Amino acid sequence: MPKLNKKYYIALTGAKKNVGDFLITERAVALLEHHAPDYEFIIRPHWNELDDIEFVNNSEGIIILGGPGFQMNMYPGVYKLVKYLKDIKVPIHTLGAGWKGIPGDRTTEKLYEFTVSAKEMLDKMNETSAGMSCRDHQTERTLYNNGYKNVTMTGCPVWYDLDSIGKKFIAPKEIKRIVYTPAQSEFFSVQSIQILEFLKSKYRDSEIIVSFHRGIGEVDQYTPKSDAENTLKIADAAKRIGVEVVDVSSDASRLSFYDECDLHIGYRVHAHIYFLSKRLPSILIHEDGRGNGVSDALKSPGIDAYSTSNIYSKIFGAFNKNRRVLSIYRRLAFKINDNITDDLNDVISDLEKTNYKCYIPISKYIDSNYKVMETFIKNMINKNGG
Repeated sequence: MPKLNKKYYIALTGAKKNVGDFLITERAVALLEHHAPDYEFIIRPHWNELDDIEFVNNSEGIIILGGPGFQMNMYPGVYKLVKYLKDIKVPIHTLGAGWKGIPGDRTTEKLYEFTVSAKEMLDKMNETSAGMSCRDHQTERTLYNNGYKNVTMTGCPVWYDLDSIGKKFIAPKEIKRIVYTPAQSEFFSVQSIQILEFLKSKYRDSEIIVSFHRGIGEVDQYTPKSDAENTLKIADAAKRIGVEVVDVSSDASRLSFYDECDLHIGYRVHAHIYFLSKRLPSILIHEDGRGNGVSDALKSPGIDAYSTSNIYSKIFGAFNKNRRVLSIYRRLAFKINDNITDDLNDVISDLEKTNYKCYIPISKYIDSNYKVMETFIKNMINKNGG
């Protein structure tokens, strides 16, 4: 057990390779240290078991740092914690965690059901004084649908760049430098390249940088062969049309060049949030409920990369939460959006016509919701430890 000078919390991170997870950890710890300076926050990977139960139970509690943690098999599928959850005697909280519904529509929300073991963890968190913090309203509604009401929609920790709170959005005078983040999933490989080609054609005089949040072409313990082949395929396509390619995986400091860019367009949720947190414009392409949730919460520009059938939505919408039914619905209804470039062009045109004014209320909303995050953190700390 490490020697510590203060009372401490165990903060569980999902940071393996995806730079978005490193960014979540960085911003979450900054918030916690800013609002609870009397405590230490000991970072541990959420995919490993907490093997020192004495160290766990001598802490003030466990805090799960953001990420799409409210998955149907969240314990022990996402969070290993310990073999027997009852052995943990301290509170467990989330800080801005989200769901991972596929597809990310209202029917998915209704059908989303947690496993028995996941409910054991959710029950434990629901019984704490401060409850759970989630990052969007879709996650909030999904938890409510499953009977969990002790939930606060704080937003993702990445919403809150402490140096940018209170700053106004200023529309770009021109778009000179664009960041494009392609999809990680092979399912959207062809579509990702189509969008890249569209951007190259539309922004002929602009610099376009293709940013890969989970690496390029490398198979490792965190990247399956299909993902590696997909990223390499997209990177090769980008190079063929004369577009710069960068690997920003594993280190949040690699994102610093985003600050000098005028616009982000792409699939990576935390590239989108990073830009918005810095008062820069971004258009998010939704792969699934992670993206839908962000756009729904922030009222930020977004486009579904997929399409769903109204007929299937009506049929399956008649069911209540059911994992098996959701799996069938996903297979039948989850299709590629064949009109993605037309949809994207429409969004870009609207932004240009209105001088990007939709980002002004987004910045104001982030500022106002920062107070919600601050209150949640103080309630969590005060009611648990201080």
